[in-house]
Amino acid sequence: MIYLDTSVLLVFTLARKLEPTRFEAVSKLFQLINQGAVKAATSFYALHELLVIAITRTEPNWEAGSEFARQAFLTLLSTRLLYVPIPRREEKLLRARLFAALRDPTDLPHAIAAHIAGCTAIVAYDDHFRAIENVIPYKTPEVIVAELEARSSRL
Repeated sequence: MIYLDTSVLLVFTLARKLEPTRFEAVSKLFQLINQGAVKAATSFYALHELLVIAITRTEPNWEAGSEFARQAFLTLLSTRLLYVPIPRREEKLLRARLFAALRDPTDLPHAIAAHIAGCTAIVAYDDHFRAIENVIPYKTPEVIVAELEARSSRL
């Protein structure tokens, strides 16, 4: 199972037109997820970040921000993406040292959630995760799609 960071969810939902090249890769990834070729999870922390992005981009127009968030969530809920909880305080304390190399503290809940869920990779457009590749590999959606397509062509 792979873990999808907020940066991937953002491209798939709110930034399609801003990131057309990335959207193409992320869209292929979600097709593979929906076909059952790969299991993917994200956390409620990522959903929270997506909500914050949707709303703050339209502040103070809460109606527009809420509508963007609603559409983003509906898009995600229509997929076979799995959802894992936000890591509890105890889990963060126990695993914080494992991920001490992360420069951005907002990436820590993603790494911990992925680790707790037993994910084999963090899929993101955030290369901060390279710092913890010794614990959980970091891959972009393009790399995951290429790996899955190569594997299916060998079958």
